[in-house]
Amino acid sequence: MFIHGVGENFELRADLNSEYRDRRKDAIKRVIANMTVGKDVSGLFPDVLKNMQTDDLEQKKLVYLYLMNYAKTQPELVILAVNTFVKDTEDPNPLVRALAIRTMGCLRAEKIIDYLCNPLSKCLKDENPYVRKTAAVCVAKLYDLKPELALDNGFVEQLQEMVADSNPMVVANAVTALTDIHDMATAAATEGTEPDPRAEFIINASVLTKLLIALNECSEWGRVAILSALARYKAQDEKESEHICERVVPQFQHANGSVVLAAVKVIMIHMRNVQREDLTKQLVRKMAPPLVTLVSSEPEVQWVALRNINLLLQKRADILQNEMRVFFCKYNDPSYVKIEKLDIMV
Repeated sequence: MFIHGVGENFELRADLNSEYRDRRKDAIKRVIANMTVGKDVSGLFPDVLKNMQTDDLEQKKLVYLYLMNYAKTQPELVILAVNTFVKDTEDPNPLVRALAIRTMGCLRAEKIIDYLCNPLSKCLKDENPYVRKTAAVCVAKLYDLKPELALDNGFVEQLQEMVADSNPMVVANAVTALTDIHDMATAAATEGTEPDPRAEFIINASVLTKLLIALNECSEWGRVAILSALARYKAQDEKESEHICERVVPQFQHANGSVVLAAVKVIMIHMRNVQREDLTKQLVRKMAPPLVTLVSSEPEVQWVALRNINLLLQKRADILQNEMRVFFCKYNDPSYVKIEKLDIMV
C-alpha cells in the first residue's frame, strides 16, 4: 500500500510538471480527489503551487482548494504562494480577484495575515460588487484571527460605510460581517470590561433606512442577515416601529422558512411598541398563514417551526386560534414532531 502511494505521488509529480496543459490539469484533479479521501498529498505542494499561475479559472480554484487544505500544516510553504495571491487580487477578471481575496481570508495562517491588508483594502473599494461583497466577509475572518489588525487598518469602519453601498448583496454581506464582529467583540469582553467601541455595530435611523431598502433586493441569506439586524434595532417611537412592521410583512411570502421566521421575529419585537389595536390585529392575522405553511413542510423544518410557534403562542395565544387542525398528529409524523404538536395543543 505504502509503495503504491509513493508510486502514485511520483507519477502525479511528473504529470504536474508536464509540458501539456491538459495533463497538468488532470493531475491537479487527481491530487484533489486523493486529498478528499484523506490521502496525504502534502509532498506535492511545490508542484501544485507551480500550477497556480494560470488563466484557467477551474484549475485556479482547484489549486486554491489544495492550498486551503494544507495551509495549517504547511504555513511556511503557503508563504511561497503569497505573491501570486496578491497578483490575483489585481487581475482584470473580477471572479479571480474575489477568489484570491476569499482564499487568503480562509487560509488562517498567521504568516499570511500581514500580506492580506493591502489587497483587502483594495478589494473593499473594488468597482465590482461581487469583489466587494466577498471582501466584506473576509474582514470578519480577519477580525476572528487578529482583531487589532482589522480595527487599526480601518477595515471595520469601511464595513460600516459599505452598509450604504448601492448593491444590496454588498449591504447584506457587510451587515453579516459587522454582526459577526459585534458578537465576537461582545463575547471577548470579559465581565467588567466593555467591548471595543470600534467593533460595535450600531444601527441608527440612517442605517435602518438603508437596511429596509436593501431587504427586498438581496438573496435569502442576505435577507436573514438584514432581518436579524432589524430585530436588534431599538425603535425611537411608535411610528418607526409601525414603519418597520409594514416594510417587513411582505417577507412572510418568502419561500425560505428561515426568512419567514426571521421576519416573524422582527414583527414580534417591534409590535410591542405598536399601540394601534387595528394594526396589531392585522399583523397577527398576517402571521398565521406563513406559519401554517411551515408546519406542512418536511419533518425537520416542521420541528423547527413548531418549536418557534410554541414560543410565539406563549406571548400571543391568538395567532393561530383558528388553525387548531394543523396540529393534529398524522400517523406518519416522526415522534419528535408529534410531541411538539401535542405540547402546542395543550
